[in-house]
Amino acid sequence: MTGRTREGRMAQARSARAGFSLMELVVSIAILTLLAGVLVSVMGNKLTAGRDARRINDCRAMCQAIESYLLDKGKLPAHDAEVGYGGWDTSLDHQLVTELVDTDYLREHLRDPMNDATHHYRYYKYAAGYEGFTSNFYVLGVKAFETVGYTNMRGSWKGTSRDWSNEFACVMGGTEK
Repeated sequence: MTGRTREGRMAQARSARAGFSLMELVVSIAILTLLAGVLVSVMGNKLTAGRDARRINDCRAMCQAIESYLLDKGKLPAHDAEVGYGGWDTSLDHQLVTELVDTDYLREHLRDPMNDATHHYRYYKYAAGYEGFTSNFYVLGVKAFETVGYTNMRGSWKGTSRDWSNEFACVMGGTEK
């Protein structure tokens, strides 16, 4: 015998194999990277769907505020015509339908979660007689969605020769009378 005990030899064998091999580390890192990539993709899709859901809710809230204003005041709120957007009041300046906020029909100005040239809200108050309407009317629209899951939420608002649902991802409207 060499003077080594059986326990000593087992402890020495364990200490020689105490860490991971390079190959085991590479495989582990590759698996973790793949899982992280899948997670990021799934979370990104959930975030875009969440922003689209907020767009629909914002428009519903805006329509309710406009209708409440109309019932109380007997008229539609004015739009703040913006240069470069054909006179439409947009959320790009963070001042969409200021009259609703100033008169407490909305707590704050609604704006698109991304609020850029592609994704924003628009509002316009038209005078009676335009497109065959016998009273003043409004059009409120979401310019674009990020996902295809909301394409069935388009809504519809048409005049005699103009269909605003062709101009917006989602459109709503109403008349004074």
